Amino acid sequence: MDKKGIVMKQGIWIVVCVLAAGGCQRTKLAPAPPRTDHYYVNPAGDMASVGRVALLELTNQSSQPELSEMLTAAMADEIGKRNLFSMQKLMRSDSVWQTLNLDNIKVHAFDDLAAVRQATGVDAMLIGVIQRYRSFPHMQVALNMRLIDLRNGKLLWALEDVWDSADKAVENRMQTFFKEHMRTGYEPMDWQILITSPRAFERFVAFEVAQTLPKPGLNNK
Repeated sequence: MDKKGIVMKQGIWIVVCVLAAGGCQRTKLAPAPPRTDHYYVNPAGDMASVGRVALLELTNQSSQPELSEMLTAAMADEIGKRNLFSMQKLMRSDSVWQTLNLDNIKVHAFDDLAAVRQATGVDAMLIGVIQRYRSFPHMQVALNMRLIDLRNGKLLWALEDVWDSADKAVENRMQTFFKEHMRTGYEPMDWQILITSPRAFERFVAFEVAQTLPKPGLNNK
């Protein structure tokens, strides 16, 4: 092959490589947009002025009696890490729970909300229901939660969602959570500790709940 032929062959390969590279760039998938359909932040609420929040032990509709205490503790830890407000847990074993009869509190009754505020000194109350839970054949939990401003009765934030470890999207988020927040010390299971350990799965769920709350310093009003 003469010199001219060699140059032409090289030129063809260059064009092929450029086109291939361009094709790769065009087919590269963009990151999935963040989910927003499973929670609500009241744009008229004054989240920034909330200094203290009472987290009531979650109502447990599952068949696991110990779940409400464990998941409530995980929620308090993960929400506390957001540094949005100070958190006070109110458990069913606390005397104030019995005094205020919190099992029968009416969130639409201003007198009930005022009584909680007077007894605890908090600005808002975080309540929730564990609607469903199972650990076999795969992890699953369904939650409904609300943050209520005790000063005026307004709903500040709400969430309703289901986490199922058999869901591919949830699995991808669990892997990211493990990589960014757990990392090491779980060999040989690594991220799969989240689909075998109820405690680890509950921590993941609590983390995702906490992430839906507004960032510190931002007023959503």
